Amino acid sequence: MKERETEKYTIKEMPEDERPQEKLIKFGPNYLSNAELLALIIRTGTNSGSSAIDTAQKVLRSLKSENDEEGLNSLKNANFSNLMKVDGIGEAKAAMIIAAVQLGMRLASSNYNSKIKITSPSIAANYVLSEMSVLEEEHFRIMTLNTKKEINFVREISKGTINMTIVHAREVFRTAILDNAHSIILLHNHPTGDPSPSKEDINLTKNLVEASNIVDIKILDHIIIGDNKYFSFLEKGLI
Repeated sequence: MKERETEKYTIKEMPEDERPQEKLIKFGPNYLSNAELLALIIRTGTNSGSSAIDTAQKVLRSLKSENDEEGLNSLKNANFSNLMKVDGIGEAKAAMIIAAVQLGMRLASSNYNSKIKITSPSIAANYVLSEMSVLEEEHFRIMTLNTKKEINFVREISKGTINMTIVHAREVFRTAILDNAHSIILLHNHPTGDPSPSKEDINLTKNLVEASNIVDIKILDHIIIGDNKYFSFLEKGLI
């Protein structure tokens, strides 16, 4: 066994303003890195002086691949064998990680199969945040809503490079019409991690809003997904 339950180096020994739990309570989960969220599951580091965050970073690094540079997407397929190869991860911690990942996957599956009403930008953003924040290329999608502002589908419109994707209004509204959408929310990700809109993002939103007035399908918001955080045009008064 690599891990011992007598390990003493815990998150509590970190400076208070750097502790993941305190950050989560004060700012919410979107402000925590992947490693910090994983550290809250792991809780303790190792006898050699590594903190829980150090151990969490080792786990994510061990799962890195060419198509998953952060190791996060590969976490859903992790098993006892590959997790316990990481120094500081024994059966107990591996079991906690696997259980947490499985719970998240079941929750996501449940959400996608039920009608969720969009009453705020945060609900729409959190619906896609975990999946879109780890995409390595820029994807543009729309969330189609019914008359009650409940989610029908999330549809991909286009996929581009690390910093650009081409979006045509005809594809956006053709998809919305096929879904019998009453309104839509625009979604795309910034693989750089910074969700702040570019001039191109602002111009695209303006053009699509103008087109929406013609086809009578309202655009409620444009949400840009970054590294576990988002930017809402509606929240910032830009739409």
